Amino acid sequence: MRPPPMHYTCRACGWSKTVAPLSDALGPGDFYSACPKCRHTPLEAQRAAASAALGDWGQSVERLWKSLR
Repeated sequence: MRPPPMHYTCRACGWSKTVAPLSDALGPGDFYSACPKCRHTPLEAQRAAASAALGDWGQSVERLWKSLR
């Protein structure tokens, strides 16, 4: 079962990202426990609206395509 899209925000530096995993097998970039920019923990995480997740969906497809080459 695929997890819902999540929006991560770092309160320390303002970094944010919405991720929409393609499956329940989470890979790099599908889950964040610390800010990739400043390493601050914890991140604020909340379910993302479906429209916001669609923007990152294209990035997920691109990442998958690159991994298959």
